[in-house]
Amino acid sequence: MNNKIEPLILIGFMGTGKTTLGQFLASNNQLSYIDLDEHIAIQENKSIPEIFEAIGEQGFRKLENEYLQECVQRYDIISTGGGIIEGDESFRILKEQPKVIWLDCDIEILYKRIKNDSNRPNANNKSLFELKSLYSSRVSRYNEIAFIKVNSSQSLSDLQNDIMEAIVCE
Repeated sequence: MNNKIEPLILIGFMGTGKTTLGQFLASNNQLSYIDLDEHIAIQENKSIPEIFEAIGEQGFRKLENEYLQECVQRYDIISTGGGIIEGDESFRILKEQPKVIWLDCDIEILYKRIKNDSNRPNANNKSLFELKSLYSSRVSRYNEIAFIKVNSSQSLSDLQNDIMEAIVCE
């Protein structure tokens, strides 16, 4: 692990490529990386849908906040779940972080990526209209905490270049 004080935190709606980009950035730059949802599932020994079913979304958001607090101290790059901005405490933590990157993409593309993914409890069996509504409800919160917004429909190399350029020019 690097002794980096300020992690790069990837936020954005489901299916924007946070995990893929996080892994790519970590691998290409020899940085530590964690996918927060995957970490939660491993630590709790349950899938995200099982956690939602057992303790509800509010209970999940509380767990998410606890693990986020831990991970911002330990990792260089963190990819978050799309709904992390729904929890007030997690939102507050993210707002204090200087390198929050918002990955965004056209909702129709996102819908195609996630519509049949049973591991996404807030997307499973939802129509395009329902996902657009959820997306719209989150946009202002993503925008409020993002250091930069990048279009995740571009290549991983281009995304990396955009992010690194923004950080260097900071």
